Amino acid sequence: MGYIFQPARHELLEQIKRHASVVRGRVLDVGAGSYARYQHLFIYDQYVKLDREGISGIDVVGSLEAIPLPDASFDSVVCTQVVGDVYNLPLAFSEFFRVLRPGGTLLLTESFVDSLHDEPYDYWRITKHSLRRLSEDAGFTVQTIESRGGFWSVRAQMYIRYLINRFDIQNRMYARAFSMLARLYARIASWRDKKDAHRDILYTLGYVLIAVK
Repeated sequence: MGYIFQPARHELLEQIKRHASVVRGRVLDVGAGSYARYQHLFIYDQYVKLDREGISGIDVVGSLEAIPLPDASFDSVVCTQVVGDVYNLPLAFSEFFRVLRPGGTLLLTESFVDSLHDEPYDYWRITKHSLRRLSEDAGFTVQTIESRGGFWSVRAQMYIRYLINRFDIQNRMYARAFSMLARLYARIASWRDKKDAHRDILYTLGYVLIAVK
């Protein structure tokens, strides 16, 4: 079984759905990977996929810190769950700003609480304060910084992820049953977050940033 339900993935998908309307025109998906996971959520004229690896489905091979594309050539930049693996974050945000046309929009997501992944390139955990500072220093006007999930979703994600790794559940006969239980657990955690008066103050799975050039 290739997919096991995890709260972080579900919360991320729902968050991007809520904000998908800001993406328009000629779109650059930076760090798209082997497939553009959220492309179907957007309305666009052209969708260009960039990644540092020359893998199948990628249109442009390049780094976030040196995007090999002209100035002011896109209406929107999408970057989901990538900047934590980029060492020079100020330069990356400057590159986002450079390739956007005036009035263009950056939609970016990143984790705050997460296990180590993509080693040895897992460099940073991003706060709402660093997102604002990085954006404004690059010249953007920040429109939205929104967290996703609270304490209970964070706890559920960490526990589910630990069990997947500890027992190699993806390769077990009971993977499907585990995924169903994980989904139920995550729904209960999400409900508890919504009832929690302290939600999003200190604990969150991550953030979405929407900023305009």
